[in-house]
Amino acid sequence: MKKLFLTGLYTLGAVFQLHGTAIAKSIPIEQLVARPDISGLNLSSDGNYFVALIAPSKTSKSEKQSIAVWDANDLSKPPVINQPDGTTEFLGIRALKAGKILVYVRKPWQGNISYCGEGKQNGLTKTFIRKTFITDTSFSKFEEPFGAATSKMTLKSGRKNEIDKLCQALSASSRLIDILPADPENIVISKRSKDARNVEYHRYNLMTGQSERLFKQSGSKRYGIIDGPAALVLTKHDDEDQNGEHVFKTYIRTHGTDKFEEQKKLMWDTATRHSVNIVGYDKDFSTYYISTDQFSDKARVYDYDPVAQTFSPSPRFENEAFNVTDIIQSSREEDYGTILGYTLGDATHSTVWLDPYLAKIQAQFKKTFPGKNVDITDYNYDRNKLLVMVSSTGLAPSYYLMNNGKANFLGSARGWTKASGLQDTKLIYYTARDGLEIPGLLTMPIGWEKGDKPVPTIIHPHGGPWARDYAGWDSSNWIPFFTSRGFAVLQPQYRGSNGWGHKLWLAGDKQWGLKMQDDKDDGVAWLVKEGISDPDKMVIMGYSYGGFAAMAASVRPNSPYRCAIAGAGVAELDKLGATWGINRIQRLLQGNTVEGMDPIQNTSTANIPILLFHGDRDQRVPLYHSKNFYNKVKKKVPAKLVVIKDQKHQLPWSPENQRKSLKAMDAFLKKQCGFKYD
Repeated sequence: MKKLFLTGLYTLGAVFQLHGTAIAKSIPIEQLVARPDISGLNLSSDGNYFVALIAPSKTSKSEKQSIAVWDANDLSKPPVINQPDGTTEFLGIRALKAGKILVYVRKPWQGNISYCGEGKQNGLTKTFIRKTFITDTSFSKFEEPFGAATSKMTLKSGRKNEIDKLCQALSASSRLIDILPADPENIVISKRSKDARNVEYHRYNLMTGQSERLFKQSGSKRYGIIDGPAALVLTKHDDEDQNGEHVFKTYIRTHGTDKFEEQKKLMWDTATRHSVNIVGYDKDFSTYYISTDQFSDKARVYDYDPVAQTFSPSPRFENEAFNVTDIIQSSREEDYGTILGYTLGDATHSTVWLDPYLAKIQAQFKKTFPGKNVDITDYNYDRNKLLVMVSSTGLAPSYYLMNNGKANFLGSARGWTKASGLQDTKLIYYTARDGLEIPGLLTMPIGWEKGDKPVPTIIHPHGGPWARDYAGWDSSNWIPFFTSRGFAVLQPQYRGSNGWGHKLWLAGDKQWGLKMQDDKDDGVAWLVKEGISDPDKMVIMGYSYGGFAAMAASVRPNSPYRCAIAGAGVAELDKLGATWGINRIQRLLQGNTVEGMDPIQNTSTANIPILLFHGDRDQRVPLYHSKNFYNKVKKKVPAKLVVIKDQKHQLPWSPENQRKSLKAMDAFLKKQCGFKYD
């Protein structure tokens, strides 16, 4: 790994020029897929340095990101930059303290995954190896301290130890658990246990490299909250089968002892599936803060007494329209545990700051950047240095360092978006045919104004389906790709989406391709009724579960769409249910909800052109889903399958991954769907 020194802060990208006076030319694919100039910024807990991923230099032939570190006390100093070697890619970087930094990397790998990771248990699997390294602010040496513990059961051949290391890399279980901001040297990390099947938690000393095991996670027994100052486990979780339903239990440590008391009021099960999340506790350990939807459709935060096992009569934080998802507490010794703010599950996942200083900084930025998302993304232990991100659907993130009240501009991920004309997303609601209210995120094309004639539209369902969308910059690049080409984009938060209330979430159970699909089509009807969309120019495009929805749309009769685009879509529900990820809790909760209309069983009714694209290293939704569906429909409708080399299911994707899929979509929209744009 080579070191580079650049003068000044990393420079911004070129400004994209508007075409004409009102409507911009389509944003070039090459501009969209280029690496962000700067991203993933975070600040050391001591406030002395900050780190980020940066794009390759303009003269570099590589498209891989580099890592960089700046002196937060002297921004005139050039950053230290490190480029990856060979096939290694930098995925992320995390500033710690005491001059130490975590670096997350991956590289392509093919082999037998044994009993760990996603993929085939027999034969070869194409995937990625992920590792976590620790280095210093000069990037002088990269060490891997979080690997699996050496097994005493290692065979003479060394095979056991090889499998341990493989499982560690494939499962990516090495991670930072708690930075312990009040401790100048120690952090809490997780790593693979000796038997390679469980996870251990260790207190790791950044100065000596020594670690002390705190506890071992085993089977269904899981550890929850860790008290920062003492690195003490405060909560535990377990689950068991009871009369066909799975019950999830929570235990809280009795203060001053090593005993844990089961909390009956915090129990939940797969039948009701209420969310119960411990999001904090007070400094005396007498009150825990619980975000739950047990008492209302939207989650609220309540005070909870673990001794009496009672909730407060009324919530501490609530919002009629959105979930209250989390709280933010101080880690400083002088005000430890003070609630600084809470987060809302609104369209932008906003933070309501209660701390006067943090609230003031947020308000100042909002005044300067009206209508944009303002997020205080990080701060040091003393809270006199803050990282602030300003962004929106039409504005890629810009970053600022607040140092004792003074704002310093650090850079923009994609500076050209300031002049691109991209519009911001609006939260809308429409009514499904059975009366259920469906939220949606609507983004209009460049140059569109209220009163303009109806426009072509992309219905863009998210993956998951237990997920949701937010109104922010789209790192997949799909929304700016479409809206700069004259399309409106509706992201329906269809039934089965979580984060919009308990009722909407449960309404999607066993409704794949049925009522969940109706919600997308009902979004089309609403757009047409509102005069926003041209009914003859509708397209559905989705990825993962969204790819399933596009496949389902292509075989449903009376489709409202001109054509469909399915990325890494699920085509065979029976096979998905049997291999629902590697997370045991996910399988328990979600596996039996995957029922409905199976696209692969209905290909005889295919009725619109479809483009399928799929990564050849995708283990979450294996490539055979798209291949099998393509082979079934290619003689019935115009169909194309594009296999993306070296693409995994989840982001991040390489520029070449995105280049190939965007070019395929561009050609398909013009040739098979009949759209014309610059």
